Amino acid sequence: MLSHHGTSSPYAAISRAIKEQSIQRRVHQPLYLRTPSRTRSSSCSLVWLVVVLFVASLFTTSEAAHGDLRDRRRRPPFPTIPVITDNVAPTPKGHSLLLVDTRPPPYVPPLMPPTNDGYSSRIRSAPSIKRADDGFQIPRPFDSSLSNNFTDNCDNFFQRMLSSETVTTCHPFSMLLQTSNGFFEASKSFVRITQTLEATCAANMSQCVGGMNALARELTTNSACGVDYNNNNAQAVQAYNALIAYEPLYRASCLRDDDGNFCYANAVTNTTSQGSDANPYYMPLGMKLVSGRPTCNSCLQKTMAIFSTFAGNTSQPISQTYPAGAQQIVVYCGQNFVNVTAAPLKGSASATSAAFTPTLTLLLMFFLYIFQ
Repeated sequence: MLSHHGTSSPYAAISRAIKEQSIQRRVHQPLYLRTPSRTRSSSCSLVWLVVVLFVASLFTTSEAAHGDLRDRRRRPPFPTIPVITDNVAPTPKGHSLLLVDTRPPPYVPPLMPPTNDGYSSRIRSAPSIKRADDGFQIPRPFDSSLSNNFTDNCDNFFQRMLSSETVTTCHPFSMLLQTSNGFFEASKSFVRITQTLEATCAANMSQCVGGMNALARELTTNSACGVDYNNNNAQAVQAYNALIAYEPLYRASCLRDDDGNFCYANAVTNTTSQGSDANPYYMPLGMKLVSGRPTCNSCLQKTMAIFSTFAGNTSQPISQTYPAGAQQIVVYCGQNFVNVTAAPLKGSASATSAAFTPTLTLLLMFFLYIFQ
């Protein structure tokens, strides 16, 4: 009987045979293919680790993407704009990327006022009375100091005349035109001269004519300025001519053009004519027309037509100045623009017939008496 260590069993023989074959294969195998069993298991473990990490990274990336999408859905895309208190209408609820201010833009005043051709200083868009200064006062005649070369009677008359109701309520254009410094200053502004003309033309012409004629008659008396007037005192003569020329200058100064503006306001503020348009208005005061080219418009034509009707009255100063002035205007405006000769006075024919009536009556009575 073999001992436990000295006797070989069939299983032991098979195990030895397998080991010998393994040793032989390892001996004949190339060196680069000879890998220890531990190294192979490590390589397999490394491969599995790489695969697991790759799958885990994919899962993590997917979760992060979904989580970011959920976060973006939960929060607004832009930071919340702080609310500013203003008079802008409140915006509707919800998020909006554009805030629109629906208020009208602020008014920006123009740098320069609009101008019109011809009369740059005029304001024709609104009634001038509303555009004038509130503190503006209507000019007064003889507003500068009176001459000391007056008799006492004449000085007293001037004081009474200038404070009389006739002068203070009628605002006579005829007296302002030549004797008022305030009127001269107002003539530099279309607004102020228009306001002045509105005051002078608002007077009752019929009543004012009677008052002016009464003052003119009183002026020539010795108890007033008769001595001064006969001695050709400048202010006495100016006052008399202005008083009797009230009606023709009232009618002429109150004329308006097609736009509703006063013809005199247009004439005196027209700087392009260099004063020629305003010169005809001085003819009723006994002043000759100054040479110059006037504007040949409807205002000048109507003004000269008014003067023509008064030029036939020898008691009016314009009877001495109209013929030469009309001839001068004809040179620039044409032969048919104005009447060169004075128009006949209204009622002159009937006055002539009435003058001869008493003479004819006396002759008829004389013949009837003889042949009775």
